[in-house]
Amino acid sequence: MNRTTVALAAAFGAVVLGLAVLLVSEAVGATELLVVVGGVVALAGVGVLTGVVMRLPDPNEGDHGSGGDHA
Repeated sequence: MNRTTVALAAAFGAVVLGLAVLLVSEAVGATELLVVVGGVVALAGVGVLTGVVMRLPDPNEGDHGSGGDHA
């Protein structure tokens, strides 16, 4: 497992955890602090996911021997 896979898994986990905290805290009427914390965790996960995806190599680059574009 490389660093990209670990980063993607951690970021996805942060998004899921943040959304779960958001939904549960809103459903049970918890304090606004829990809602804010859930939102911040979810947004941080989305930010990390965006950064990781931006750094992924373009699938069309490095494919010089395939016989041309198929787009």
